[in-house]
Amino acid sequence: MALGLWAPPALAFSFDEGLYARPEVKRELDYLRRHPAYLERSRARAEPWLPHLLPLLRARGLPARLLWLPVVESAWLPGALSPAGAAGLWQLMPATAARFGILVADNYDGRLAPLSASRAALTYLAWLHDYFDGDWLLALAAYNAGEGRVRRAMQRSGSRDFWQLPLPKETRRYVPRFLAVQKLLGQPAAGRAVLTEHRVKGPLSLSALASRLGVTVTELKAQNLALKGNWLPAEHEVSVLLPATGHRRAQRLVTISAQPLFTEQAAGLDLSGAGGLFGEVGAVFRREAPPGWRPY
Repeated sequence: MALGLWAPPALAFSFDEGLYARPEVKRELDYLRRHPAYLERSRARAEPWLPHLLPLLRARGLPARLLWLPVVESAWLPGALSPAGAAGLWQLMPATAARFGILVADNYDGRLAPLSASRAALTYLAWLHDYFDGDWLLALAAYNAGEGRVRRAMQRSGSRDFWQLPLPKETRRYVPRFLAVQKLLGQPAAGRAVLTEHRVKGPLSLSALASRLGVTVTELKAQNLALKGNWLPAEHEVSVLLPATGHRRAQRLVTISAQPLFTEQAAGLDLSGAGGLFGEVGAVFRREAPPGWRPY
């Protein structure tokens, strides 16, 4: 099936409906229902990426609604940074990023590359789900607090019930908040794929890359927040996103390189309006977030 044409039915969480009657979850549901604009704006920011990510979840046997976790983590702002050092849609810490194959270097931060970071985060979530024997509540808690902390809480309490574990206050709110978000947003649906992702191998200057692609360095960086310096990192393949019109330019680039710089990964996101996707992260979040809301 062609990328971007996949549609529901998709895998769903098998949460008992009684979960949503728990006071911890009901409080989050009531809060979000009073502030619907925040969810809708987050959903709108997610939409360009869904055609590329939904097939990945289906192939891995993961629930589609995991794609609403960045609503809690970052409001679906790819450039989100936290004071603790987490970055990107999925708020990956450097050590977690490295563990799952994401390059974090002076001139490139793969946590800010939405598709690469999503693949790593979903791999981590799938691993956590297996580690905790198929319990999504424990897996989600561990994504926030770390699997070691959750395992120690289970050992101290003698329980596998998330609701009974002595976990940090942040984690005890994080899981109910995600439950509320995914309940309200429902199953994500993919529209038309309009993004092209390429794997690019350095060393190569951004000016040379931009020139060959017919864009400016400013445009290239606006569309690829992971690019932090003036050169692609040496000896690493990294993710570069281009508008659909860039595909033909990329093909020209391949023909003039002894070792092809690009390997096609996905077809078809008009990033000409990059500000609409990436925005000025802090300002966007402060403007849109409901009172008292903060990403985790």
